[in-house]
Order: sequence, then C-alpha cells, then structure tokens
Amino acid sequence: MQTTIRRLALTAALSGFGLASATSYAECDVGAGKEVFQTKCSACHALNQTRVGPKLGGVVGRPMGSVPGFTYSSDLAGAKAIWNVEQLDEFLTAPAKKFPETAMAFGGLRKTEDRQAVLCFLQTQR
Repeated sequence: MQTTIRRLALTAALSGFGLASATSYAECDVGAGKEVFQTKCSACHALNQTRVGPKLGGVVGRPMGSVPGFTYSSDLAGAKAIWNVEQLDEFLTAPAKKFPETAMAFGGLRKTEDRQAVLCFLQTQR
C-alpha cells in the first residue's frame, strides 16, 4: 500500500516536470537513475558544480550552453533551445550525432532504460 502511495505521489510530482508524458512511472526509477548517473556520468559531471563537464543539477528546463564559466563547443554555445526530456534523451543517445562539435568524449547511453532512469533522476535534481 505504501509503495502504491509513493508511486502515485512521485508520478504526480514528476508530471510537473514533464516526465509522466515522456515515460510511464513503471519505467521511472530514481534510484536506478542515480546509479546510472554515478557509474556513467559522475566521472565528468557533478550535480552542483562544474567539473570536466557542466553541472547537471537543474539541467532539465535550462537553456542549452548556459552554465556560467563553462566553455561550450560552438554548436552548444549557439543552441537556442531549452534542455527538456526529449532533447536530453536524443543527446544522451549519441551526443556527437546531436552536436557534432561537442567536446564530450562519451559515446552515449544506448539502452533506453538507462536514459529513462538517468532522466528521471536528473528531473529530481534542482
């Protein structure tokens, strides 16, 4: 019963971030997303500070190429869009395909469930 209530509460909370429309709650696991972030992203990214890559806390809803003090590739710096779930999903699938000049030396998250999980996690990080 408690698990169902937690699921409903999380679904309601995440729907405000647009996640419910992108993935169903059954596919959204914040814990799994945190694990993917820690194993695949945290070597270069942190949530609240810029490292090799820009900070990722608050990335969902943030303009592309906009973290102060981070030097972006020209295509990202010139992007006139907002990072939403769909944009991030496309980017995380194959970063160099979406932004060919990106300096991000990462081939992407090929597994849909890994991308959905990390996107679920990132939406909870402000």
